[in-house]
Amino acid sequence: MAYFLSQNSTNVRKETDGGWLDGLAGLFHPWSRQGQVLAEGRHMYLAPERTVTPPALPEPLGGLVLAVPGFSPHLAARLWGAQRGDAAPLVMLVHGWEGQIHDMLPFVQPLLDAGARVVAFDAPAHGRSSGDEATLLDMAAAIRVVAAAAGGPVAGVIAHGVGAAALTLAIQDGFDAGRAVLLAPLVDLTLPLRQIAHVLRLGPDGEHALGREVDRALGRPLATLHLQGDADTRALLIHSVDDRIMPVADGLLLAASWPGLSTHLVQGLGHRRLLSDATVIDRAVGFALRAE
Repeated sequence: MAYFLSQNSTNVRKETDGGWLDGLAGLFHPWSRQGQVLAEGRHMYLAPERTVTPPALPEPLGGLVLAVPGFSPHLAARLWGAQRGDAAPLVMLVHGWEGQIHDMLPFVQPLLDAGARVVAFDAPAHGRSSGDEATLLDMAAAIRVVAAAAGGPVAGVIAHGVGAAALTLAIQDGFDAGRAVLLAPLVDLTLPLRQIAHVLRLGPDGEHALGREVDRALGRPLATLHLQGDADTRALLIHSVDDRIMPVADGLLLAASWPGLSTHLVQGLGHRRLLSDATVIDRAVGFALRAE
């Protein structure tokens, strides 16, 4: 998913001629060449470009390292407001693809000021968590175990991009998210696969073969994963209409299938500026804690 979600990613295969030797090898070893391209496509889909913020950068005071047992690979997680105990509502923050805890820090202090406890984590193969590959199902599983480690249940979850898709899958699998805030979610889960197939210039047969590689990594067919609304979960969709990474039309389709989901459209924030906009943060925090 690296190309789809980060057009500057070094995971993107450059569309340049590999030289006459590569071309000659392709003539004599076409199946070998196809295998190389499929392996590259699999890597692009499953291996995020890792970003690790230097530890010296400031973050809200009082954050504790949270141990997350029973999950492999190791997950890096932090908990703020632990001293408030279980009486304080717990809100989880979930970053997007190729993101990390640091992306969600703008939400931490407003949540603390509102009296909440806050938990955030680096998804598998992201930030300071271990692992080299991650799937949506891995991210959904991580959401569940981090909530348990933080002393859930959670009062609300604020999730971005692919993290919002993973949250929705977790909800569909029975996770109680309290109130869910979906910031520019990925909705069409097959879109990254099609984007990668386009970059690698795969024909229909090659795209299907790449899909089978992804299916094996997921342990189930990607085509069986569909995001849908949950009648028992209050939710808020916040999406910028100029988002060129996650189409706002897809977000509105999800909203149409989710009873109890409210929609808040904004303009001029693209995909990532949502995470630092004061109005968006205030709306997300208010909904997560008070369903405003």
